[in-house]
Amino acid sequence: MASHPITPVKSHSDARVYRVIKLKNELEAILISDPNTDKAGAAIDVHVGHFSDPNELPGLAHFLEHMLFMGTKTFPDENEYSRRVSEHGGRSNAYTSTENTNYYFDVIPEHLEKILELFAGFFTEPLFEQSATDREMKAVHSENAQNLLNDAWRQYQLVKSTSNPDHPFSKFGTGNLETLLELPKSKNIDTREALLKFHKDYYSANIMKLCLLGKESLDDLQALAEKHFSNIANSDVKVPTWSAEPFGKESLGHMFEIVPIKEMRRVGLAWGFPTMRPHYKKKPSSLLGHLFGHEGKGSILSALKKLGWANELSGGLSNECTTFSSFLISIDVTPAGLENFEKIVVLIYEYIRIVLEAKNEEWELIFKECHDVSAMNFRFKGKESPFNYCSSVAGRLHKYNPKDVLEGPWKYQELDIKLVRTMVELMKPENMRLHLISQTFKGKTELKEKWYASEYNKKKLSEEFMARCRTPPDSKLLHLPNPNEFIATNFDLVHNPGMEGKKVFPTKIVEEKGVVAWHKTDNVFLKPKGHVFLSITLPKLFVTPRINVLEDLFVLATEESLSEFTYDADIALLQYSLNVIAKGLQLQVAGYTHKLPILLYKVVERIKNLTVEPGVFDRLRERAQRKYANFFKQQPYVHAFHNQGRAMGNQKWSASSKLDEIKTITAEELQAFAKTVIDDADLEFFIFGNFSKKQAEEIVDETKKILKCKPLVPSMRPQLRSVQLDSGATYIIQRKGFNEDDPNSCVCALYQVGENTYPKRARLSMLTHLIQEPAFDQLRTKEQLGYSVFSMPSHVYGSLNMLIIVQSPTKGAKYLDDRIKAFLNKYRADLAGIDEKTFEANKSAVIKKKREKDKKLSEEAKRHWNTILYKQYKFDRVEEEVAQLEKLKLQDVLDFFDTYVAISATRAHLTTQIFGKESPIPGVGDEEGKDEAKMKTEEAEKEESGKEEAKKEEAQNAVHKSLPPVPKDTTKQIKIGDLDEFVYSMPLFPCFHR
Repeated sequence: MASHPITPVKSHSDARVYRVIKLKNELEAILISDPNTDKAGAAIDVHVGHFSDPNELPGLAHFLEHMLFMGTKTFPDENEYSRRVSEHGGRSNAYTSTENTNYYFDVIPEHLEKILELFAGFFTEPLFEQSATDREMKAVHSENAQNLLNDAWRQYQLVKSTSNPDHPFSKFGTGNLETLLELPKSKNIDTREALLKFHKDYYSANIMKLCLLGKESLDDLQALAEKHFSNIANSDVKVPTWSAEPFGKESLGHMFEIVPIKEMRRVGLAWGFPTMRPHYKKKPSSLLGHLFGHEGKGSILSALKKLGWANELSGGLSNECTTFSSFLISIDVTPAGLENFEKIVVLIYEYIRIVLEAKNEEWELIFKECHDVSAMNFRFKGKESPFNYCSSVAGRLHKYNPKDVLEGPWKYQELDIKLVRTMVELMKPENMRLHLISQTFKGKTELKEKWYASEYNKKKLSEEFMARCRTPPDSKLLHLPNPNEFIATNFDLVHNPGMEGKKVFPTKIVEEKGVVAWHKTDNVFLKPKGHVFLSITLPKLFVTPRINVLEDLFVLATEESLSEFTYDADIALLQYSLNVIAKGLQLQVAGYTHKLPILLYKVVERIKNLTVEPGVFDRLRERAQRKYANFFKQQPYVHAFHNQGRAMGNQKWSASSKLDEIKTITAEELQAFAKTVIDDADLEFFIFGNFSKKQAEEIVDETKKILKCKPLVPSMRPQLRSVQLDSGATYIIQRKGFNEDDPNSCVCALYQVGENTYPKRARLSMLTHLIQEPAFDQLRTKEQLGYSVFSMPSHVYGSLNMLIIVQSPTKGAKYLDDRIKAFLNKYRADLAGIDEKTFEANKSAVIKKKREKDKKLSEEAKRHWNTILYKQYKFDRVEEEVAQLEKLKLQDVLDFFDTYVAISATRAHLTTQIFGKESPIPGVGDEEGKDEAKMKTEEAEKEESGKEEAKKEEAQNAVHKSLPPVPKDTTKQIKIGDLDEFVYSMPLFPCFHR
């Protein structure tokens, strides 16, 4: 029997009911009953992670996480769990961190128990078959290979590798073939036996936390928990702890000069802190994060911007574990800021002195503000999806008392000034680790990190520099934050009698030349929040790359000019975003409606009357230039999407063309652009949430008065149209990867379905649902092509498509493309073999997914806005799609597959292939970014390299004789060279938006 239940404190607006119990095997569980949910879910968080990896097997905990998905004794098929979850409209995932491994899924509520039976087997009877073990090592290796050129992963591992080697924080946690296969083999260690031992030693019920969410009552959920999880063995394992300190003399009091992959300049300061988990009701680190990460007047960032030294800053707790944590301040600096890094650090120490000297009454005001904002946000917290919610809550049970497991992250119960000051006193220069990250250190380093090969120098901080940090001068630029005037105090709801919970669509409240406005008062969530969307349609925005760059700079300059004003609003959960979209600009303002109009009008006024300061412009231009340059260091799948998008649409410019233009743009040119950019524009609004019709009309009127736009004449409105590929043709884009050091290749295969109609949408939804799990199982699990394998529907300006994406560190793009062809050829027979019961179950899952209710106000807001933005106005489209789905038969999907996906005279196909470092491109045609000499060298080496790759592929096929054969492609093969010329040579689908 379970222990005496505990009812946790929940949000005032939370209709779910909760119970925390402990099963007879000491497994603690939180049960969540939600009779209205359209998804059930579960998660188990095991209090063990890669800190517990054996020294001789780095990555074992992460590898174990992978292996638990590969079958159990009762359900031995490797993809049984994934297949059933997908079949019943769900999804699953897992992650391994330093001290935790978290497994979670969601599913249609009626099938919760079926999936629980499989899920529970992860923890009671995993198979760890040798064949699966050998293959899944490659998946771990591919995952690691995908991260090798990721700056975040590289810098995190460098911190770990340069920490105390006697503490497990120094370990490499991902794993690869070297750590899981080669090194163990050289030491006569059986990795499979190590997996079994690790699972037996650590996967004990007493250090697991379960979250279970469903439609059932709490009593019924408890019965499910007891039935499926009480038999997990309790070995009375103690949560692993370590007495050593992770940060000691080997890293503190030192400076690290680090070479990044991307164009970036950062100054980072870190101090070792004790664990903050016992103090969650006092939140000392959150108070410090609030102060050091502030961006308003008197803040560190404000001062650094005035000096021309920084663009962005973040501050807060990092690496939080059961026995330690660290406090980090990270600054994106300008070239001048990097040169003056010592002055930046000294200025930060001046702020540390101000914080230390703060009076008790100042601390009380700071605490009250943080308390009030947090309490307000918890009170009106939106409903979270079961998928992420179960994962999060299961993990929280390790960190908070059961009573506080829901409220814990928001709980400010007690101010402990002495504790806060104790934390600040730890931020001494001798306890500091200083990072300088810049490409300027390239070729000037002496050290290389073991796992990611990051180049760096390590230097001891001088006594003279630390002395200046201890006695910083008073710059007069810094002070504690001013009171926040944006915190809402009026939470009254707009009265909407008799409409609660009813299906109500947005209504048009304004329609005049150049201005359309839609409105809907919230009648579902009943919270004092709202959203205002504004689309500003501009003429000829994408006519030239230069105009496109000017628009990007215009947005950056607008945001920069508002940053101090809007930061307090952001803290008070009142936020705005301004973005360049295909038709112009999009503004969204969201949050508590009490003070939302104040923020809206301020942003709109600045859009109309932006002043570009020359000094600020130089900083923003350099920032945008880095962003464009860093596109070339992105992963291959990003480049594949980019090339595919340019080939399919007529509104995109390459990153290289924008990079060329930005170099010559001046502050004066941007100011002239800003002065007239919205003189001619069409406006379309959507005002949603806690707003009456009268309030919405007032918002529209006031915004119009500020902007003073002239309506566009029809010929000025942008046309969004998609390229219409020829039937019976396969179009091929082949490019060498922009990042010459990246081993990964990628293919993005697009199958064009055509104009967006309800019958086609229904068939595409059904096919992509059915194909998702088999594609993952064949291409990733069985063939081990790479870690990233995706299939999904897409649309480009009203044209429907199906996509399959595969990225691999070991195979060339042409090989990946062939394997996709082989899979689809094989899948046609599998699809035809689906029985009626299975098809109907999958169809039901698709329908239920379509009908999933919005969990939050923001979800409904975005759903309506997406149909307004591109002038579709089909607010009931879900039911239209469902009507088509309900009458769908398997033969309809087969016919759809044969027409648009199978090799045939009716298929229109585009394959975008990006070739990695070691993969030769079969031919020329790399029009973006490769010099002629390199192309000739590649061509000269192509034949020999191609033979070598063919031999490797032949050997691979010999090992895996069960691989589906590659079918002959009888369609017309058309290679695409210049993307712009291609687009302008092709027919287009009818205008999607005008």
